[in-house]
Amino acid sequence: MQETPFSLEQFELLFKEHFKPLALLAYSVVKDKDVARDIVQEFFVQFWETQHTIPLRGPFEIYAARTVKNRSLNHIARQEVQDKHQPLFATMPPEDQDAGDGEREQFFQRLSQAIDCMPEQRRRVFLMSAADNKKYAEIARELNISINTVKFHIKAAYVFLRNEAFFPLWISVFIFLKKIFL
Repeated sequence: MQETPFSLEQFELLFKEHFKPLALLAYSVVKDKDVARDIVQEFFVQFWETQHTIPLRGPFEIYAARTVKNRSLNHIARQEVQDKHQPLFATMPPEDQDAGDGEREQFFQRLSQAIDCMPEQRRRVFLMSAADNKKYAEIARELNISINTVKFHIKAAYVFLRNEAFFPLWISVFIFLKKIFL
């Protein structure tokens, strides 16, 4: 592995040369121009940040196409999960018909305490993602960390909350955060 495989100038050339074909590839999978562009931009951000740790064993084009296609497929899979769980939100009773105020308040208090127990960086990343609805690349840029670090913290936060049994379903986190921050 090289220390820095691409200089800034070389990277800019790679970006200019490959952005459009990669965006077309992503679009062929996700069928949304904005999402396709986001996927490709996130790929280039992540590649620039981690290029010194990625051993390219072939042409950049092959690596980039494979990565963008996988990210596009992952996006579709996440979207299908969201679509699958969307009816849960539609069938939930309005807030005033939900569990009693005391139970709801106790639940939110326990969940808030659980979030407060997380390490500072994990809590910050988790809230930026779940409450502020920021994309991984945006969080990484704002906190000056890699996208993989963002993913690690978010996954660890959900595992922590699930293991601590502070809520019956992971969806409850989104309901809680929506009520607090919206």
